Amino acid sequence: MSRVAELANAVVNNADQKDLLRMSWGVLSVDMEGTGLMLMANLFKTSPSAKGKFARLGDVSAGKDNSKLRGHSITLMYALQNFVDALDDVDRLKCVVEKFAVNHINRQISSDEFGEIVGPLRQTLKARMGNYFDEDTVAAWASLVAVVQAAL
Repeated sequence: MSRVAELANAVVNNADQKDLLRMSWGVLSVDMEGTGLMLMANLFKTSPSAKGKFARLGDVSAGKDNSKLRGHSITLMYALQNFVDALDDVDRLKCVVEKFAVNHINRQISSDEFGEIVGPLRQTLKARMGNYFDEDTVAAWASLVAVVQAAL
């Protein structure tokens, strides 16, 4: 079994993590564009060097006024939705993760660089979830990020 399949299997077979992912996704997805923009802003604040990987988007500090950044943010959120929608099927999760990984491989994003999203994701979850935020939810998302990292 590949490392991607192994990690996808672990996520799919963890009912507690799936519940946390689905519950938190319900909150994050209320404002897909806004949440995506927040996540990207948190990434650039936490890892300023990441901006270099997004040069094709232009001035990322323009936030919502940058249509390319908005488009990327929306696309990112739909990718996360695909992951959440695939939580009951290892093969499906593996497929959507591997497709997502191809886009990042083509842009020479390493597994470690991709893993830097966990910190900004934590900040985004905390901002969006308020009193419902907890570290178990961050750990569930980190497990999903690890599946992507394995595909890179």
